[in-house]
Amino acid sequence: MNEGAGWFGEHQGPLTVTDDFAVLDDPVEQREFTEFTDEDGQARATSVLMVQGMYCAACADTVESVLQHVPGVERAHVHAATRRLSLRWDPAVTQMSTLARYVGKAGYRLLPLQQALSISERLAETRQGLWRLFVAGFCMMQVMMYAWPAYVTEPGEIPADIDQLLRWASWVLSLPVVFFASGPFFQSAWRDLRLGRVGMDTPVSVGILVTFLVSSAATFDPTGPWGQEVWFDSLTMFVFFLLGGRYLEFKARDRTAGALDSLMNRLPEACERQLADGSFESVSVRRLELGNVVRVQAGQAFPGDGELLSVSATVDEALLTGESHPVTRYTGEGVVAGSFNLGGPALVRVDKLGRDTRFAQIVSLMEQASTEKPRLAILADRIATPFL
Repeated sequence: MNEGAGWFGEHQGPLTVTDDFAVLDDPVEQREFTEFTDEDGQARATSVLMVQGMYCAACADTVESVLQHVPGVERAHVHAATRRLSLRWDPAVTQMSTLARYVGKAGYRLLPLQQALSISERLAETRQGLWRLFVAGFCMMQVMMYAWPAYVTEPGEIPADIDQLLRWASWVLSLPVVFFASGPFFQSAWRDLRLGRVGMDTPVSVGILVTFLVSSAATFDPTGPWGQEVWFDSLTMFVFFLLGGRYLEFKARDRTAGALDSLMNRLPEACERQLADGSFESVSVRRLELGNVVRVQAGQAFPGDGELLSVSATVDEALLTGESHPVTRYTGEGVVAGSFNLGGPALVRVDKLGRDTRFAQIVSLMEQASTEKPRLAILADRIATPFL
């Protein structure tokens, strides 16, 4: 499967279960990212997944366009800032593995939110992007230094051999900018052309290539038809500012996605479940059942909605109420998933789990807000597309 190349380049992270598309059709796996409903006797599925390989709004439009042409897909919305895909589809017509293959052919990869890039991978991705930005900036400054004499002198004042030496130096310094720093632009443009689309990076790539080739022709043959001027300074500056803008965009997008990720990772992966003899065992939250009694240690989040069995518990419910001060719950009162136990160990009988909890409903609303586009944005995309 082809992995998408964002502005940071191709992702080289470890394989995940989604490299085997059939795993996405496993009902146990699908429960983590898909909600099934019955509408007038017909089954419908709504899935929320992460799209790996995206880096701009054009990438979001590409993924949406690919999925909307797949039979069985009723709605596909991608939010470029959070890289989340909200997908409504008919399980009687298509399968999730089929949808993932279509997205894979476009150069992207669908991941359940639990398999999104780890912090270490995201840091590595950021470092690679900063290297591209540094190379473009360093070479731009040096090329501008070599181009400066041509701006401040009259034609003919610079000896021909010195002028040619400056051109050759600029050409050498432009090579890493074109073949390293500009690599993601070319990869994205090629991906769009394979799909028969003209994306944002297509005119950018054409401009970079034409400028470099014409300037190279002027360097190799100064007496030829293209030998009057070179534009290596404009080329390197153009790439540097593009990468700089995309880096700022990435940081803003990463903060937005990070806030949502931190909320979704609020629930614990494991908890202590009470056995019939009164002892406790550590189990995955996925293995909990309604009616189970769990022990929540101080500083841990409650794994589900339930009834407090301990005498009292000090609970942080800022997620639900916005109140910064903790509240005290007593025996028989309810506690909600995602809130933190700030006191001693607390016993709770679980009444609701998974998507039935208030926490899951809040996350669902946030996911919906992060994937659906306002009508004005949809109209703007429709108007802007022919100009690309």
